[in-house]
Amino acid sequence: VVERGLLKPGETLWDARRKVEARVRADGSITVNSPEGALEGSIHKIGAAVQKAEACNGWTYWHFERKSGLKPIDFLREKMRKETK
Repeated sequence: VVERGLLKPGETLWDARRKVEARVRADGSITVNSPEGALEGSIHKIGAAVQKAEACNGWTYWHFERKSGLKPIDFLREKMRKETK
């Protein structure tokens, strides 16, 4: 998604309730500041960590914002899939 320019390094992602905020890194991973310190890793790993869960589908947990509001980043993945067909 970052490689295709659909998300940019430094862009903010949120959970659906805007309680958790993450920043996109140039390599496509994300970083979150938490009470335990900065967490860095994949959308799935960090999504699970902030929820204190064993696993997380980061594509549906993390959201990006545009003029139309928050949308799951899975929307961007689907857009990429359609463009490559």
